[in-house]
Amino acid sequence: MNAEDTRGLIRKHPKSNTYIIKDNVFFERSVHVRGNLITGKNVSFWEDLIVEGSLDLGNRSTVRGNVKAESAFIGKDAEIGGVLITADDTTLLEGVKLKEVDSGGSIFVKPDAVIERIVADGNVEIKGKASIGFISTKGKVIVRGE
Repeated sequence: MNAEDTRGLIRKHPKSNTYIIKDNVFFERSVHVRGNLITGKNVSFWEDLIVEGSLDLGNRSTVRGNVKAESAFIGKDAEIGGVLITADDTTLLEGVKLKEVDSGGSIFVKPDAVIERIVADGNVEIKGKASIGFISTKGKVIVRGE
């Protein structure tokens, strides 16, 4: 992706090395960010997303491919078609839909999430009702009511 292609769609906060993507934007090719990334709502990535820092994926955003980040905060009703891989903690808000999460830290799952597979080095904490096919963790599985 050329810098010309993203002009006006992405802003950078130099002090924190954070890139910010506006609402309702889509990317046809894989995206690699050398820093942190915050996306707006309804942002679509049609291939893979690689973030060399923290990821904050906005509500109702989608990634058709795989996602790799240091840590991740996945917004409400977001969908990831491939595997989400994080080195540190991962937070999944209400209604997320994921094929697989593989985290080097802990995973926090909010209600109404649909996840086929969770693998974590830390704890897996589930709040409320969620549909999870498989959980493997070196820590504890903690389930809390709403």
